[in-house]
Amino acid sequence: MSDGCTAGAKIIGDRYYLLKNRDLIWGGFRDSVVVDKEVFFVAGVNVSDGNPCGASFGFNRYGLSGCNTTVLVTSHKPYDILLERILRETKTIDEAFGLVRDDLKSGNLYQWCNFILASPNRVGVIEIGDGEAVLETDLRMITRTNHHLILPTADILRNASASEREAGGPLISSQSRRQEAAKLLAEASSFMDMTQILSTHSKGRGFDSICRHCSPTPRSNPYLGETVYSYVAEISSIDSESFEFRIKVAAGNPCTNTYDEFLIDFNSPESKYNILKSFP
Repeated sequence: MSDGCTAGAKIIGDRYYLLKNRDLIWGGFRDSVVVDKEVFFVAGVNVSDGNPCGASFGFNRYGLSGCNTTVLVTSHKPYDILLERILRETKTIDEAFGLVRDDLKSGNLYQWCNFILASPNRVGVIEIGDGEAVLETDLRMITRTNHHLILPTADILRNASASEREAGGPLISSQSRRQEAAKLLAEASSFMDMTQILSTHSKGRGFDSICRHCSPTPRSNPYLGETVYSYVAEISSIDSESFEFRIKVAAGNPCTNTYDEFLIDFNSPESKYNILKSFP
């Protein structure tokens, strides 16, 4: 099951935000989360069997966070597996890219995707295509939807079937959505601004809409799906090695649903219990 998502990251002073709307074609979907002494993440889903698999959105105790967006559905491995490895095994964006590069060199292939990464001093995107990956970084902000900006894949995506693009939708819709997200994120400076970005609609509330709503006639557009979860992580620096971690989650369309907030303390069993019990 591939996500048709809008995601971004922005550094503001001594904190940064990672945000994502998760758009899926399955109704009645409910997240599962993993939290231990090193990582917190929302699980991905294996398209072949529908079981939880890897990471879709999360962060580690070292201040590195990441989420993913689909670019092309293929027969290869779920990219969520690789994002979980990044969160468990690396501390910086450069280390994350090194892990991905080495993994692809070993011969592993994944569905095409973007990994949006954020750290206290840089944000970035790892674009993954057919056995290749590139890294883009910025000192301030970055956005991605369901296409690549650096890898030369536009013609392939433009000619891909609806099933290969799934919830990602037509290339032109993804391009329009990313441009709108980038424009809004450039002006954002608070948690409220982030939720307003994730609640933004296009006229038709379809593939080109950051907050996506299901079609009134689903059979006529089976891959449209809708926004099933919205996430904002807020990570603040306490000192060079200590951070405060918060995640705010809305189940369903963020334009009509309330965000629940959780403080993640990797050293606290009570914090772990609270989020496992109460995550929407």
